[in-house]
Amino acid sequence: LISKWGGAGAMTSKEQRKQWEAEQKLLASLAVLEDDLDWSCETPDFPGLQRVCGVDVSFFSDRTYAIATVVILSFPKLDVLWERSAAFRLSVPYVPGFLAFREVPALSQLMSSVPKRLKPQVVLVDGNGALHPRGCGAATHLGITVDLPAIGVAKDVLQVGDVNSSSAARIAATLQPGAWLPLCPVAGLFKPKGGGKPLVVSPGHRISLSTAMRLIVAICSSASPEPIRQADLRSRRAVKAWHAGHQVEYLSNPRLRHLERMQELTDGASAEQCPKRGRWQVKAAPKLEAPPVEESLEDQEEGSWPGFLFGPLFGWMCACMSRGSKA
Repeated sequence: LISKWGGAGAMTSKEQRKQWEAEQKLLASLAVLEDDLDWSCETPDFPGLQRVCGVDVSFFSDRTYAIATVVILSFPKLDVLWERSAAFRLSVPYVPGFLAFREVPALSQLMSSVPKRLKPQVVLVDGNGALHPRGCGAATHLGITVDLPAIGVAKDVLQVGDVNSSSAARIAATLQPGAWLPLCPVAGLFKPKGGGKPLVVSPGHRISLSTAMRLIVAICSSASPEPIRQADLRSRRAVKAWHAGHQVEYLSNPRLRHLERMQELTDGASAEQCPKRGRWQVKAAPKLEAPPVEESLEDQEEGSWPGFLFGPLFGWMCACMSRGSKA
């Protein structure tokens, strides 16, 4: 399994890239870029939509470890209902066009621990969706992995076909705050009401471009959509908490679990082998218990971060786990 999907130490960077490209092409073939929702998108108030999710990853200064965060918000009030942050070791380097391979394994593992009663109905990812050289940005990758509608929201314009920073700038110059325009068939440009640079929005999975854009307009009152903003705040706070000596939960080998999920998708890619997909099939991870949820950053007490690793022992334990996973 490891040699098939990458991660084997003997692979050259060229071989690794080929394996990643193959995985992205497989996922792109499974992406659904039309509305497959359990809530209505016919009116601006989106009847039936009750929970939206934001995810984010913040990095430690050594770029060896990072914090993954998942936050569930109510809709339309956008109150925090559930959150979880955990540290993990970066098992692959950053390569442009392959961001998902660094972040999605940890994010999908955290999402598998969301209580069923709080299961999100749409996931917002700080990155691209279908706007990608191989049609599989981080939002598409995560959406298919957890089988949930997903939207990519990027701050920078990725050059794909005729789409580039110049073409986006021409469109952005015509936008009024709170408005959006199509950038291409799988992406749109949105100018936030609260200021900041225009955002590139693209459907990741199980949602159309039109619905994705209208939802972003509804939940973005600052420079970024509220679910992503809340996830970013909490992931950064976790990094600072560790530096201050507080305990931070640690995810052991999320990449291995992700490889197993990719194998499942590969085995089920054939129409003859894959039964009709039911909705909301997020697989539970019984070993991960949801931590207590705080209503806001201000309400959290010092030392309240979930997990079992105290700050002073974090680096040593991570190094031991890393060596053990390579054995």
